[in-house]
Amino acid sequence: MNNAELYGNIPMQILEQLGFPLNYLQLSLDQKDLIDHIFDGTAEIYANNLKMQDEIYHLEDKVADLQHELNNLAGEK
Repeated sequence: MNNAELYGNIPMQILEQLGFPLNYLQLSLDQKDLIDHIFDGTAEIYANNLKMQDEIYHLEDKVADLQHELNNLAGEK
């Protein structure tokens, strides 16, 4: 995700309370610098978290498959 997409995930009420525009493209230069500084590296972290979450789901499926096979070998259902 880029900074504009991350900005779009900020709840509208918070942006209104801060006096920030609802759209990233409408930020002043100072506001944009602040947001970009806050989100610096966040997009990469977010992408890595998604990859890790996918891997966790994959491993959970593998564990369930192995548990099912063990139950079958033990004669359980």
